[in-house]
Amino acid sequence: MQLLGSIAHSCQIVGGDTRMARITLFRHAKAETPTADIADFDRVLAARGRRNADRMGRFVVECGLVPDLAIVSPAARTRQTYELAAAHWPDIAVEHRPGIYEASAETIMTAITALGAAHEHVMVIGHNPGLVVLLHHLVESWPSGINMSYFPTSCLAEIGFDAPTIGEINPDDGRLLSFVRVRELPDI
Repeated sequence: MQLLGSIAHSCQIVGGDTRMARITLFRHAKAETPTADIADFDRVLAARGRRNADRMGRFVVECGLVPDLAIVSPAARTRQTYELAAAHWPDIAVEHRPGIYEASAETIMTAITALGAAHEHVMVIGHNPGLVVLLHHLVESWPSGINMSYFPTSCLAEIGFDAPTIGEINPDDGRLLSFVRVRELPDI
């Protein structure tokens, strides 16, 4: 688990502008193994994926990472990831967008800016390779020791921008605030 900045306790990041626009990229939890009988879009979460989505949802609350808006791919595994994680969150706005399924980084960013312009914090629950490619576009330099190319299921990256809302960000000026893989989480 990499939480960047000054750490007050196991997950709180202190310092910096409290009105920082943030984009959180959350890859869906572990899905059932693909089979010829089930379309990729319809694959549901494996037992481990259900546990991990729940665990990551609790972590998001504990660390104050609950977004204002979640943009979710309509694939079964991303919907389930959202439902299990968000069960721990206060009510937030959610948009299920078909265009996020198997989307390019550019398409995901377009959805973020179109749907989240007035928001301070937007989360996308989606798929690779679009999420990891977008992460690399938004964060050009990152701390040593973090392999941002390894973005497995139930992985979360939070990117901050020096702007009050998503509509005012410069996508080239993002900085990595946190990068968390579910298997690295403390028990909470």
